[in-house]
Amino acid sequence: MRLRKIQALVLAAAVLFLSADSAEAAPVPRQMNWEDLAPASNEPIEDPLEHMDPYITADLYGIYSAIRQKETGFLSAVSPEYEDAMEAKYRLQKRGVEVEKLMRQLETVEAEARRLEEKMVHSLDGQFVKIPGYALPIEFDGVAVQEFLLVPYIGACIHVPPPPRNQMVFVKLSEPFFVKSLFEPVWITGRITVKNTEKMLPVSDGKIPVSAGYTIESAIVEPYKE
Repeated sequence: MRLRKIQALVLAAAVLFLSADSAEAAPVPRQMNWEDLAPASNEPIEDPLEHMDPYITADLYGIYSAIRQKETGFLSAVSPEYEDAMEAKYRLQKRGVEVEKLMRQLETVEAEARRLEEKMVHSLDGQFVKIPGYALPIEFDGVAVQEFLLVPYIGACIHVPPPPRNQMVFVKLSEPFFVKSLFEPVWITGRITVKNTEKMLPVSDGKIPVSAGYTIESAIVEPYKE
């Protein structure tokens, strides 16, 4: 009788040990948002158009956007959007607005903003995280995806210049994921590393180079649910 009691106690201890070991093997991920991937900045950027007439400001931003999109191949010189922007530029110059000077100032501001956006949060390296986003496939195997870019909003990299690298995560899956649409909201769970990954991303009219500043390998993916 005493032997059976001892055996029961040993078995109970073993079960408790295995349960504790399983709990340690399955850590709870830190739930994150995209703001967590970009370091806070104490470097304010001054807008050169801040004190101008809002209608002129809107035209100037439209002109600058069209010029940048033409430079990156998203617009052509004969596209209606670009031609409209050039007409607006001509009208403003006729009114005495120094458009070329303001375009250079906006270019400087954008370069500084991009510099700040390129900074990474190195303290995240190695953390076990869970983050929502949109799956932007890089390669397809039928409808199964082995890897993709996780981006914060629909349309990233397709109709606009890509987000900064601290707002893109390269995801390599532990198992193929069957996508239902091109931009599918998902949850990604895995260990994040600060690691730059360069990829050529297929778009409607070719491929564009993109750079993701974070990587999650052996990731687990599941449909997005709040």
